[in-house]
Amino acid sequence: MNNIKIGLLLASALYGTAATASDLGTLLGGGNDNFKKALPGQPIQLPADHGAHPDYRSEWWYLTGNLKDEQGREYGLQWTLFRQGIEQEIKSDNPWLTPQLWLAQFAITDLGKGSHQQDERTSRQGPGLAGASGGEYWIKEWVLTSRGESLFPATLRVQSKVGDLTLQISAAKPVVLQGKQGYSEKSPGNASFYYSYPRLTLSGTLTLDGETRTVTGQGWFDHEWSSSVLADWQSGWDWFSLQFEDGRELMLFRLRTKAGRTEPENRYGILIERDGSSRVLSPDDITLTPGKTWRGPKGQAYPVEWQLKAADMNLTIRARQPNQAMTGRFDYWEGAVTVEGDAKGLGYLEMTGY
Repeated sequence: MNNIKIGLLLASALYGTAATASDLGTLLGGGNDNFKKALPGQPIQLPADHGAHPDYRSEWWYLTGNLKDEQGREYGLQWTLFRQGIEQEIKSDNPWLTPQLWLAQFAITDLGKGSHQQDERTSRQGPGLAGASGGEYWIKEWVLTSRGESLFPATLRVQSKVGDLTLQISAAKPVVLQGKQGYSEKSPGNASFYYSYPRLTLSGTLTLDGETRTVTGQGWFDHEWSSSVLADWQSGWDWFSLQFEDGRELMLFRLRTKAGRTEPENRYGILIERDGSSRVLSPDDITLTPGKTWRGPKGQAYPVEWQLKAADMNLTIRARQPNQAMTGRFDYWEGAVTVEGDAKGLGYLEMTGY
């Protein structure tokens, strides 16, 4: 089999995976293969673990943020880099045969105009086409580059059909290991390794419709890798990263149980204090109640308003605008939100499996 045929097979695998990516159970549920599974007792080692983990099936690096320009106009930002392993048995020195597929997504929500624009890139790993190593996290011309041994400070550069972004990123708080020292259990036998930077300082330039504007804001960064996340009885998740005006942050998610199943819903939450210390919340102390819904492009009923009780707080979380659905190779909702109630602030919400 020659390299052209291999390239066609890999491209077919990439687009085939993408075509069924809305079935998150298939994509993230694991299977009978040789990929490693996330197991407890394996500590995260930084900075080494900032890079890719090809022995695990799935991995993603996630940056979200709320920005404001010099005229007071506001924006939501998402940049995501996905890696998907497709085969663990290929042994070859030919870089075109590396069994890793990559997808990056970029979205800008112009809150003043009510628009939500998105773009994406796909690639085989190949010889330098995409990857995450040596302080660079990239696919083609979209690159996040660290300016030292640590992940942050870093520079993100994106040139897309949506617009261009150059962003300087620094960490205002230290990294937080999610779950049990970075081991995040999603259901019995299914887990990921997971850490977050809960408050990033963002500054740079954003070019939309030919106009370049200076922007500043705050962001959140996640890195997660696994070979099996969702159990066959789980339908998807609702994930919140909230940054309060008083300097604290709250991250939580719930993994929803499919209708007709009796397994309990999995909930996780962590409150990060002003000094960077954190405490994991008891699942019994987290109550998420969806409210008003918005119909996505395929008719999905996405809840765009939530009532949350957690950490002795009653909060109302609302989408800054309903139209923030992602409609590329994955179908999900990812958007900027406001927080009101016992704490005020901004954040991001992700909803999958609707």
